[in-house]
Amino acid sequence: MNKKMRKKFVEYLIDPLNLKKFELSIFTEENGHVTSGILYNNENWYPIINGIPRILVNKLKTNLLQSHYEFFKKFEEKLPEKIKIDWKKEIDKINDLDKFLDHQEKTAESFAYEWNNIYKESNFEKQNFLHFIGPNIKEEDIKGKMTLDIGCGSGRFTKHAISCGAKLAFGSDLGESVEFAYKLTKGLGNACIIQADIYNMPFSGVFDLAYSIGVLHHLPKPQEGFSKLPKTLKSGGIMAIWVYNRRNNKRAIYFYEPARDLLKGLPKPVLYKFSYLPAIIAEGLNWITHFFNFLGFKKIARAVPFSYYANFPFNMKLNDTFDIIATPKSNYYKFEEIEKWFRDANLKNIKSSEHPEAGITCIGNYEQ
Repeated sequence: MNKKMRKKFVEYLIDPLNLKKFELSIFTEENGHVTSGILYNNENWYPIINGIPRILVNKLKTNLLQSHYEFFKKFEEKLPEKIKIDWKKEIDKINDLDKFLDHQEKTAESFAYEWNNIYKESNFEKQNFLHFIGPNIKEEDIKGKMTLDIGCGSGRFTKHAISCGAKLAFGSDLGESVEFAYKLTKGLGNACIIQADIYNMPFSGVFDLAYSIGVLHHLPKPQEGFSKLPKTLKSGGIMAIWVYNRRNNKRAIYFYEPARDLLKGLPKPVLYKFSYLPAIIAEGLNWITHFFNFLGFKKIARAVPFSYYANFPFNMKLNDTFDIIATPKSNYYKFEEIEKWFRDANLKNIKSSEHPEAGITCIGNYEQ
């Protein structure tokens, strides 16, 4: 059943360039999961590498063909002639192939450090997921639904859509974090991770719920990215996003942003070590929150900075700090601006909520 289920994911994907469906050519399978192959139609093709469909276009596809040299070399004899020509054309553009491959190996090592040493699962992740998409979406609203996690990162919120009872859950990200997300979710028969660009999503009219948590505010053109997402929904489907709030967010604007500018360009292991300082400060403030709660001064406890994290483990504070300072760009919004995004995208029944940790959740319905 899992094998059929996993191959069946192909029927939900479309080519973002011509909107056509795909045929599937399988190179290898493992425990019922297609681990390598090609998605293709009569105009375009996209590889499945390490179990992940890589549906990237234009320059992003060029980078993919070059950076995954080992995959194409390994399956060169199985590649159709057109695909082989496309790949070799991009490889020929590399001046020093040995130097390039050495750089790729070091990049992979850095990536492995980031995801294997920094991101760890927490028992609070499901609670966190429901917090970010709430209060207007609850666990029972996800049961039996088709869901899409846009900018899935480690895949933790894709996984928890399944734990909330989603029928099928897709997770999509542009970066190599999809490798980690795939490992986290591959044991689930009804989860699928893809690599795709938020501006060129390979879906149309598929999902009951699409959500993007902590992603859009990092884009170079956030509203344009958002405008591409409602088409992934069925008529009546729900779009939900969480972005940074400009109101009541002085610590981010006056501490995290200057820190990011100061530290940009440093290796990620160094950034991770720096992340301990804000995380330790947050941990100390959380003890103050607990103290005031113990005394019964709930209002004062809520006013203590970082009180939102009071019941979360230290590792989550560390991970969130790292996420903030390691990303190259952040934008901050008022809920009025975000609601306008939804209106401009012709979404209906718009509701927004401001969260105590200085975020905004906004939802709306897509109607064709």
